[in-house]
Amino acid sequence: MMSLPRRAPPACRMRWIAAVAASLMTGAAIAQSVLSLGVPRSPLSLPLFIAESEGMFEDAGLRVNIAECPTGQRCMKMVLDGSADVATVGDTPIVFNSFSSSDFVVIGTIASTPGDLKLIVRRDSGISSPAGLAGHKIGIVSGSTSQYFLDSFLLTHGIDPALVTTVPMQPDAMLDALQSRRVDGVSVWEPFGYRITGAMRSGVLLLPTEGIYSVTFNLVAHRRMVGARDADLSRLLRAVERAEQFIQAQPERAKSILRRRLGTDDAFVQWVWPQQLFRLSLDQSLLKTLESEARWALREGHVSGRATPNFLSLFHRAPLTAVNPSAVGISR
Repeated sequence: MMSLPRRAPPACRMRWIAAVAASLMTGAAIAQSVLSLGVPRSPLSLPLFIAESEGMFEDAGLRVNIAECPTGQRCMKMVLDGSADVATVGDTPIVFNSFSSSDFVVIGTIASTPGDLKLIVRRDSGISSPAGLAGHKIGIVSGSTSQYFLDSFLLTHGIDPALVTTVPMQPDAMLDALQSRRVDGVSVWEPFGYRITGAMRSGVLLLPTEGIYSVTFNLVAHRRMVGARDADLSRLLRAVERAEQFIQAQPERAKSILRRRLGTDDAFVQWVWPQQLFRLSLDQSLLKTLESEARWALREGHVSGRATPNFLSLFHRAPLTAVNPSAVGISR
């Protein structure tokens, strides 16, 4: 530290104090790493919303710049084009992008739910059961969980997906597409499912989808981060783990943060809350899900290629192992 002469005049002393303070502030800024993070406006992003609002990123030694994106597929693109270091995505965007790129790694699952996806149809379309979907137009978000969920639903009920006309669109366009009758139904995630049913009320029907598909929300990072920034990825995961502990210990405060961040009401939170599972992991079940979805994508002709990618090579275990070794369950 710079020294001050014993008999320095007051003005000199004030300049010296200001210089020392500036030096300390600059050192603190250098010590805090910066990460850019792409995050969808989804209830499953809650651990990240909490970590930001409660200062958990800063406590972990990170400054995180969150950029919201409408879909996991868009967030994934941000990582691949270099505009984000890390993104939160569903499992299906990981699968679709793995056929064309290996420039990313999966560092952990932060949440899962069996109730995020909804299949909503117009009552006047004549669809009252799964069998009625044949011959109709259904809006989907291509390359996302929306597409996989619809195909899984159809195949579960013995319906050839080729008998249904899919109409690609973004989730925020689905309400208008239903109201204008451009589509007869939509396959969509929350909070869009809630908004559509709230806006159209008795004009739409929710088809029963229990047991069809449980979506996972995962953190993916650009491969350039591997090794070079493992410490920062561990800091990110440590903040997420603290946020998930916060959700368990203070659920009412967590719900309040979710309402505020999504600009929604208590009814929506009660609608989704019971089926949300927030648990940090990187395990075998995700690997099996990705391999299963890849086989589906190949079989149905949604991607080009002859074999499923090696998803194990896309799992980067070191950052989570440094935070919580018991959360890593990849056996091969």
